[in-house]
Amino acid sequence: MMIAQFRLLPYVMIPLFFLTTLNVSAQEDPVLVEHGGKLFAGATFRGNGRTCQTCHTKETGALSILQVNLLPASDVLFRHDAADAPGGNTFDRIRQNATLLVEVPMHSNVSIENSSARTALLPRGVPTVFNSSALDPVLMSDGRASSLQLQALDAWLGHSRISKFPTDYDLNAVAAWERSKVTVRALRNFIETGTLPELPRGRTESERRGRLFFTDDNPVNGNPIKGRCVHCHSGPMLNATSQGAQAIFGIPAGSRFGSAFVSEFQLGGGTMLTWEFREQDGSVTKITSADPGRALITGNSVDANAFKIPTLWSVRTTAPYFHNNGAKSLDELLNHYQQYFNFVENIVGIPGFGMTDQDKVDIRAYLELL
Repeated sequence: MMIAQFRLLPYVMIPLFFLTTLNVSAQEDPVLVEHGGKLFAGATFRGNGRTCQTCHTKETGALSILQVNLLPASDVLFRHDAADAPGGNTFDRIRQNATLLVEVPMHSNVSIENSSARTALLPRGVPTVFNSSALDPVLMSDGRASSLQLQALDAWLGHSRISKFPTDYDLNAVAAWERSKVTVRALRNFIETGTLPELPRGRTESERRGRLFFTDDNPVNGNPIKGRCVHCHSGPMLNATSQGAQAIFGIPAGSRFGSAFVSEFQLGGGTMLTWEFREQDGSVTKITSADPGRALITGNSVDANAFKIPTLWSVRTTAPYFHNNGAKSLDELLNHYQQYFNFVENIVGIPGFGMTDQDKVDIRAYLELL
């Protein structure tokens, strides 16, 4: 493992509001939803030919490596930000990783060493719009979009390069369609009745052991500490920090951003750059990272390498994983977490935090139930 510059940061989180306080309509306007679905699948707005569905596929709402490689070279996906470099005509990166080059505006406090650029061009994956859109106030892996309407407009402008602007009605319709795409029965019931989703109980011993990682919120119950998934995958959507995370790491429960050490461990590669953060006292903090994530938006160096905590519902269908698709399968994802948790135990010095091979088997078995 080579890290040009490393600072151990506790899971950095930005507190937002709890999902249980969201005012989510149980029934979207069917006319609006129908119009939004048509736009999502077919509207190009005189752009480069892409629609929302080009990247957010009808099967999973996301984009997988397999889906990319089933497409002919003439497909509209293979242009613009799918190229290996701006203006290029090779597409190895998207075929190997299913990532697009995303232009992210940098906070005024942030700059790249020896560069005058005010935006960062970063390879990022395509998150699913299914299930999360109806219940998740945090949009994009760095949280830079404040609404589904703005996220859709940003995508049409940035990825589809439209020359005809959608109307407010169009934007509201796409947002309504995305909110309607709830495929998990427990989440649909939560929207309609307010009944919190119940995690599957598990049928096999392995599944039941795996379930403990999503329910055992040490030190609340005094069990061995372990690197529990529930610390960052709690709440109705399994995408918010828990009381245990607050007790162990001092992170407010319900926070929505954190570092899973993807950038720190250079999972998925990327170009290492030195990012400069001007602090309030005038000093400059330098952080070397392939993608500092949330910190580019907030301008706060303590948010470096933190990304949105994604929902785990239907996670078995939404590979690859992490903001840069650094893990191409559940097995690769769990291999990374084993490295991460064992690092916390052996290097940081939190005894019992590590993950065994059996733990990986059990967690994977349980993830298949979600």
